[in-house]
Amino acid sequence: MVDRVPPLKKHATIYWLAPAKDERELFSEIIRILGKQFDAPTFDPHLTVFVDGKSEQAPAKVLQQIRAAPVRMTVRGIGFSAKFTKTLFVRFKPNRALEKLVVQVARSTESRSKSVRDPHVSLLYKKIPAPTQKELASTIRLPFREVVFDSLVAIHCILPVRDRADVEAWRPVAMKSLSE
Repeated sequence: MVDRVPPLKKHATIYWLAPAKDERELFSEIIRILGKQFDAPTFDPHLTVFVDGKSEQAPAKVLQQIRAAPVRMTVRGIGFSAKFTKTLFVRFKPNRALEKLVVQVARSTESRSKSVRDPHVSLLYKKIPAPTQKELASTIRLPFREVVFDSLVAIHCILPVRDRADVEAWRPVAMKSLSE
């Protein structure tokens, strides 16, 4: 039998879109309640735009170069998966504004752009049984069909994110309002 060696962890800067105040407060409360119920980490609600593991650019300088308005996205539903960072999440329809923002962040970090395949805001990071995930996904009802994301945040983290300690080690290093 061969022992599986987990992949090495690496430092990275992740760029997030943060929801506007009302939506952020609701998502934060859901994350807090689920975190308490399942003994899971709490975290700021966000939609990951870009992962930068190689750039020499300072995150504040990267954000200074971004010229974008707030991004409005339509909710597609609540999803779940076996992946730790997608235990339970709100799924969004991709759109041009998001794609353009991704291209700008990539250009600012001097990296190649990759489109966001499944834009989402996670609500829970915890390994739980699929039937429980399915039940949770079917019970969550959001009071809105669209979410406005009005700021871009750079987070220092270690990848891959596999457990509570990895989540709790996240550190915001720069932020830019898109409402300016």
